[in-house]
Amino acid sequence: MTIRQDNLPIRKARRGLSLLLLFILLPAFMSVGAAEKKPKQPKPEKLSVLWKNAKTALKNQANQDAARNALLGAVNREGLKNKQKADIYYTAALLEESLNGVENRKAYLKQQFDTARFFNKLSDMYAQLRLCDSVDLVPDANGKEHPRLQKKTRSLRLKHRRNIIGGGKFFLARQGFAAAYPFFDLYSTYRYDEPVDSLLRQAVCLAALTAFHMDNYPGTVKHADEAISYSDSSTSAILLEYKARAYAAMKDSDMWVVTLRRGVREYPEHDFFFVHLADWYHDQREFVEERNLADKLIAATGGRAIHFYAKSKSYLSENDYESCIAYADSSIALQKDYADAYYNKGIAYLNMAVISQENSTKDVNAPQYVADRERTRELYRKARPCMEMVRHLQPEKQDRWASPLYRIYLNLNLGEEFVEIDRILNTSKK
Repeated sequence: MTIRQDNLPIRKARRGLSLLLLFILLPAFMSVGAAEKKPKQPKPEKLSVLWKNAKTALKNQANQDAARNALLGAVNREGLKNKQKADIYYTAALLEESLNGVENRKAYLKQQFDTARFFNKLSDMYAQLRLCDSVDLVPDANGKEHPRLQKKTRSLRLKHRRNIIGGGKFFLARQGFAAAYPFFDLYSTYRYDEPVDSLLRQAVCLAALTAFHMDNYPGTVKHADEAISYSDSSTSAILLEYKARAYAAMKDSDMWVVTLRRGVREYPEHDFFFVHLADWYHDQREFVEERNLADKLIAATGGRAIHFYAKSKSYLSENDYESCIAYADSSIALQKDYADAYYNKGIAYLNMAVISQENSTKDVNAPQYVADRERTRELYRKARPCMEMVRHLQPEKQDRWASPLYRIYLNLNLGEEFVEIDRILNTSKK
């Protein structure tokens, strides 16, 4: 076999080019590899240095933020004891107080100062004091507590306690519910063996209210019961209503119903609880329970239109039209413009008319034909003023009264009225 020699120069050239590329790229690969090596991390500063910097910052009233951040950055170092962690948190609280003092001096000297920062530094101080206490009170291996700093944290907390609630009121006055809530929450919850005072009562109530207005529903539930215990009956009814609304927003139906039942029991005059609990019974088709609830409220309050309306509604759902009409009349007697009661009464008469019409003889020669027809027309006549009153009271709710009136006018042969309602219905369909 003969090997051709004419391609050898080309092969040698290619081999030379490959070697050249290898030498060119080799330093690049080496540099990439070198770049991937992570630089050595500097050793963290010794804790003794951080303490020294913190003390200097406190003494000179400068660089407090940096000193605090450095200390807090060291709190999770491996091997740090709870005693050391508690000291870090307490020192961080002192640095926050120092920053608050800077703004306080500006105000005293009538210089421009940041009011929001003044209060926020106190809030931050409280947060550090609370962390300090949480670590300081960790029991030892035998389950015993050895608090060292509790007196100091309590003294520092009480020193600024009035300004904590003042901060909440400052932000609340500006509709800053989210900014105000932490202050009221701190005043209400961060306390040890401190007597109930007027400011505590305020703080707890404001904590519940601001939490609700910022859609912080767990916060509302957290403070509602204590706030209720400090409030008069009118305010406590509103607070319990907020608690019920919070459970509804949280979709906790069990606690929602429990709270509604409590509200009905403790605040029978506050209709919110009755209305929603009666509606819940109705949705569950527990009509007897709905009526029993209404009877309890009638006995407790003497009876209001809403209570008799609930009974009317439950009887309508059970097709007991006579009872529905009777309780609708009781409701209307107490509230002349009660559209829902008129609606129940009108629908009851209309349903009775339809049933009468279906059961009437269709034989025009039958002796009872005229009597059946007149009985049916009389029911339609009784339904008419009820549904016309619904239209008068709720003209915008056409879906409630237009179709019933169409049927009433048709069966009473009221030509002019029928033409008008027919036009209304046809217009709404377009």
